[in-house]
Amino acid sequence: MAALTAPVLAQSDLSLMPEGSKEVTVSATLGNAPSRYGSALRSTYLVPHFSVEWSNGMFVEGLTLGMQMSRHPMMRYGPLLAPDLGSQHGDGSKGRIRPVVGAFFNYTPMRELSLHAHTFAQANGSGNMLLNLKASTYAALAPRHQLFAGVGANLFNGAAMQADFGAARYHPSGGVRDVYADMRWQWQCSRKYTLTGAVQTSRLLGDAAASPRTSERTGVASSVTLSYSF
Repeated sequence: MAALTAPVLAQSDLSLMPEGSKEVTVSATLGNAPSRYGSALRSTYLVPHFSVEWSNGMFVEGLTLGMQMSRHPMMRYGPLLAPDLGSQHGDGSKGRIRPVVGAFFNYTPMRELSLHAHTFAQANGSGNMLLNLKASTYAALAPRHQLFAGVGANLFNGAAMQADFGAARYHPSGGVRDVYADMRWQWQCSRKYTLTGAVQTSRLLGDAAASPRTSERTGVASSVTLSYSF
């Protein structure tokens, strides 16, 4: 469940979409990040991405299906459904692909401040659960250029922590897995093309940091994404 993140479309403004319309975006991301949280090994990747948003609130982003159930400009919430692609367990085995269900909540008390939360839990009742909390802001640097910055934390329950950081003789408790800060620069090259550069640094805490599977407590990830919308 470590790789599950909140869809960007969960924070979009449906009031800007004409009734009965949809918006499709295809993109490619080139990035570099730790192979997993706590690993000293790094991976460079190039991945495609696909998303569709409908004016009725339904959206598909990557492998995540969701729905915005509120059209209020300051408050958005709704359900999420996604596959957990599995993580490497303490015994070296790979977890099976399983469905997870979740929900998101966004509150924008002012134009420059957004508060976000999302949670996921495995649908098979295994007990794995995570909660992400984040506060973010943005500034317009110039026409077509925006800078976004945020800070947040990821909380795991004991079952999820055990799956990602446990070992034969180490059984971590639930709590805050990590805190992080990120920054994203976005350039709308044209009406259809957008270029985005992003960097995030995170710091493992508590039992996740103390795990024998953790060799680096601080991780830095960076990426560049080119998107085409139609």
